Amino acid sequence: MASHNHDQQGAAQQPLSFRRSKGATPSPNPMLRGHSQLDEGFSEETRSLSDSDMMYSGELDANHKQLLDMVLDLPAEQRKLFVEALVRSLPNKDKEAIGSLCETLTHFDPAHYLPNELMFSVLSYLSPKDLLTASIVSRPWRDRAWDDKLWRGCFAREGWILDPAKMKEYEEIAKSKGKKGAQAMAGMPGGSELERRGSRKRKTEEAFSDGEPPMPPGSSASAASAGTSRATNTSMHANISDDGSDSMEGVELSTPAGAARANRSTPRLQSDLDSRRPSTDSALSARSSSLIPPSPTDLKPAPTMWRPGSLDAAEPKLSWPWLYRQRCRLEKNWENGQYNMFSLPHERHQDEGHTECVYTIQHTSKHLVSGSRDRTIRKWDLETLRLIEKPLKGHDASVLCLQFDERPEHDIIVSGGSDAYVIIWRFSTGEIIRKLTRAHDESVLNLRFDDRYIVTCSKDKTIKIWNRRALTKDDPLIPSYQLANFENPQSQLYGLDLVKEYSLISVLMGHQAAVNAVMIHDNTIISASGDRTIKSWNIDKGRLEKTYVGHTKGIACVQFDGRRIVSGSSDNTVRIFDAEQQAEIACLTGHNNLVRTVQARFGDLNIVTDEELEDEARKADRDFYKALEAGMQPASAARRGTRNAGSSRPEDMLSVGTKVPPGGGGSRWAKIVSGSYDETVVLWKRDRDGKWAKRQVLHQDMLLKGKSSRRTPATALPQPVNIHQIQVQNQVVGPGGVAGMNPTQQVQHAVQQAHANLVQATSVLQPTAGTAQQPLGNAQMAGLMGAQAALQNHMLQGAGLAGAQGGGAAAAANNNNNLPAAPAAAANAGNVPAHAAPAPAAGAQAPQPAHHHHHGHAHAHAAAQQQAHRDSNRVFKLQFDARRIVCCSQNKVIVGWDFANEDEELARVGSWSVETA
Repeated sequence: MASHNHDQQGAAQQPLSFRRSKGATPSPNPMLRGHSQLDEGFSEETRSLSDSDMMYSGELDANHKQLLDMVLDLPAEQRKLFVEALVRSLPNKDKEAIGSLCETLTHFDPAHYLPNELMFSVLSYLSPKDLLTASIVSRPWRDRAWDDKLWRGCFAREGWILDPAKMKEYEEIAKSKGKKGAQAMAGMPGGSELERRGSRKRKTEEAFSDGEPPMPPGSSASAASAGTSRATNTSMHANISDDGSDSMEGVELSTPAGAARANRSTPRLQSDLDSRRPSTDSALSARSSSLIPPSPTDLKPAPTMWRPGSLDAAEPKLSWPWLYRQRCRLEKNWENGQYNMFSLPHERHQDEGHTECVYTIQHTSKHLVSGSRDRTIRKWDLETLRLIEKPLKGHDASVLCLQFDERPEHDIIVSGGSDAYVIIWRFSTGEIIRKLTRAHDESVLNLRFDDRYIVTCSKDKTIKIWNRRALTKDDPLIPSYQLANFENPQSQLYGLDLVKEYSLISVLMGHQAAVNAVMIHDNTIISASGDRTIKSWNIDKGRLEKTYVGHTKGIACVQFDGRRIVSGSSDNTVRIFDAEQQAEIACLTGHNNLVRTVQARFGDLNIVTDEELEDEARKADRDFYKALEAGMQPASAARRGTRNAGSSRPEDMLSVGTKVPPGGGGSRWAKIVSGSYDETVVLWKRDRDGKWAKRQVLHQDMLLKGKSSRRTPATALPQPVNIHQIQVQNQVVGPGGVAGMNPTQQVQHAVQQAHANLVQATSVLQPTAGTAQQPLGNAQMAGLMGAQAALQNHMLQGAGLAGAQGGGAAAAANNNNNLPAAPAAAANAGNVPAHAAPAPAAGAQAPQPAHHHHHGHAHAHAAAQQQAHRDSNRVFKLQFDARRIVCCSQNKVIVGWDFANEDEELARVGSWSVETA
């Protein structure tokens, strides 16, 4: 049998006359020098090669050189025949040596020759899918392709961030438990099957990744010839879906490990040698053994939680390929609507919940804090769904807004309410640090804080800035326009050397209606108002910088990430603006009532520069102008009233010259979540045309009414809860400024409200675009008939109540005086009612706001009011992170959707993730 050790073979025999002798000076091979172009990166240096690799480096005499020159001048086909004849005349061992040389000259393995640093640099340009493919080339390729630094880079390029402190804490826990404990934490059996190499012959199905069925026997195996081994194909199954996303399920082997490599097409000489002597195939490839795919027992079906070798070294380190895979799986759950619903309070501890509707929430991976109309603030543990300690009491009216920071160095909750208070609490203990009892003249509708300032806004049309720590007068956090006031005797700052913490340091005025929402980012404050405008303010200069227009009704919510402004309005739309150019770059339509709350995550702040984003916008502009030259009619002229949902197609574009492309740009994981008074929460994702489209439509009723469905298609009809409650709502005198109305006005208002509800019921029962008409259920039909009856009833009452203008109005006023003030954020989210109405002409006086909260009810309808509170699911506030969406509504129960979907690995990675805009 031929030997596979080429070095020993070369030392034992020297049968070829042109093999160099020991001690001879090597010289370049004329055959290689004149007619062979070496691969780039392949060195001609021979000192590191074995004797068998340098067998053609001997000297030729003049006659041999002349003969060689003659052969090299022959056509390629003639040279091939000449070489074939020569090779046939050689002993078998020399044929093997020639085959080894051919293998070396035709196959260059970077993993074998390149330094690790250079190899990693090359691999860093590959996508995750390509890295997975590279990992099955050979064992050296696998070791390099699974490098933690490479996958950490892949993770970062997706725009994802993990909290290193949480990861370190988990690694320390694993270290304290030892190897077996760490394996148990990862769900690995003791002495993992993946690490028992060669301990036993494994069944084929054991080489497959978790949850994937084995391939059918023989599905990829080539037909076997007599006396020859079977060639197998290794295949990479990364669960790459049609849309190109990677969920990375790992490596699969399609057949048992009979042979280690696939057949290669070979020249005539090689095929003839194989047919005459099948056993030489293995010897000819011995030199390239590193290219042979490993056996099933060597391949890892999927990345493990712990970095290979770290458990043996007693220093457990989380594996970045594993982290990437889990985060991809989590994102897939978002796209596919796979989630588990939960509620606060826990269903077995209903007594821990709020007693009235919840207006505001904020949550982190561990905790949630809520504020309610019952005047309390409650802290919740999101793992146990239990209340933490007793409710915090300090407000004298509804808690409308809050924000908290649980980190020990901050340990703070800031809340605002209908009582015009701003209260600073200690998160860990619940004690009040400071109560600002006259922070504003009217309800505090929203607030935000960072490490420097607390920013509040109010129904009194102002925005106020408060310092979080004591400041000297020369501190850079003191707005520059205020410095002169330290010398002004008329100023409150006069003569102060130190400004105490939580002092008012700036007031911004300019809105013409209630300021419903604010955001702070660096030196900029963004505010949204019922006057239908969004404004940008410079903190240091204390002045208005920009105004954004586009909404046709009042604006209820706003978000700003430094590049884009996202807002929701009473015009039932979500709009995206270019923060620098003030242009509207997307308008999302799909809600049928006030969009009360919105959050967006574009996910590109850390991976795309401003210049790259602008280049994308310029490309869209160029395509637009080319289309104009070709005769295209602009969308604004052709389809008046049509809005662009983010498409970059020239026929859809409504603005050019922006710094941000249509739709706002963003990573492939970008998402927007909006909540509305239509009682839905909508998850928006970009479609293939770049437009924002409904990906999921979520309803609280799935949980509150005991439904078990975990997915609601975006094309589904709205839940009929609105229709169920129309009759009850019509019995309630409309919320808002009802206290000052006489009975006749109250009836007129109620008629208008009933008519609007009837219109809403009719619209709800219409089929969604692209869906078939569905028959009405009994409950839906009853609700519609109830709305019609309520409208007729109110119209009849209007004829007989004109003279009863005494006790009724007084009773209503007295009843309102006993109720705490409720939020005007939604109420003033426009100077118009929330229900659809024609937009007034430019310059026309906007109608007075119709409040959407329930703080102005007539005494005679108190029972109906309580029923409406109990059943309505109008969404007031929502927030999402990598794992959850949580919202609060007019229902006193807080509802959430957990996209980890009861998977511990996804829950773990989701809790470690740090969401960025």
